[in-house]
Amino acid sequence: MRHDWTLLCNEVQVHDSGNLDLGNVFASLHISDPYGLFKRVDTVVLDPPAILVSHWTVEFYTDRRIHNAIVQLLAPDGEQVLWSDSLAFDLRHETAFQMVYIIQDLQFAGIGTYEIHVLLEADGLVNEWGRACLFVS
Repeated sequence: MRHDWTLLCNEVQVHDSGNLDLGNVFASLHISDPYGLFKRVDTVVLDPPAILVSHWTVEFYTDRRIHNAIVQLLAPDGEQVLWSDSLAFDLRHETAFQMVYIIQDLQFAGIGTYEIHVLLEADGLVNEWGRACLFVS
């Protein structure tokens, strides 16, 4: 399994051919905080929602299966996982997989660079992973 790319955007159109049109690709976000409360962990509703798009390619015959995956948001310290979700990639009949994951809200713990990881598991171990970074100010 090979990770090709992962990014954040606000617009995705998936065509029957498998091609994607991506709009408003971004790597930074400004949070308005008039009361100075942004130092604790807060949930912020994203309007419009962020869309995490990740592209993966089958490299070996053994990759043709269902892959368990985890999407997670790490705080700027790189240690604290603020949010996590599980999903699966079905590559039994595909040579490539495009994950389109809508994020309605995120938890933030102050300004800094956050990482959103897409982790693929096999036999309880992470074999491949992709990352999108988001600078929040």
